[in-house]
Amino acid sequence: MRSRARLLILAAVSALLLQLPLSLPVALAASDTQAQNPDISVTLTVPDQVSVGDTIAATMEIVNNSPKIQFIAVKGIWTDPTGDTSVQSQNGLLLPGQTVDRVINYLVSDKCVPGTHQITLSVETRGGGTSSATAPVEVV
Repeated sequence: MRSRARLLILAAVSALLLQLPLSLPVALAASDTQAQNPDISVTLTVPDQVSVGDTIAATMEIVNNSPKIQFIAVKGIWTDPTGDTSVQSQNGLLLPGQTVDRVINYLVSDKCVPGTHQITLSVETRGGGTSSATAPVEVV
């Protein structure tokens, strides 16, 4: 019984941690939904176009499609037109059937290279299966 209580506390703490914003450099209008790993589906929505100096928002959704708790590693990957990438990551867990929706705000700095950027939301389960969604955003 003690291990079950410990698991429930861990689930509650992890759910709260997953609610912390990821600082993904992204922006809303292009969208992608994928479930390469049938246990987890992810959706990412970003704007088609943003300007340097804009504060933009990315909307992400992660769904546990399975009947079991999923320990996950979430990565936000921003790839600029030159191929340079920046990665933000966070670990957490999802309860069976749980959906987590987040909006992440990002200020597009003057160091941002103009052109088409690729934003990827990647979620890997402890068992190694990964689902990822990628959407383009044009920085002008």
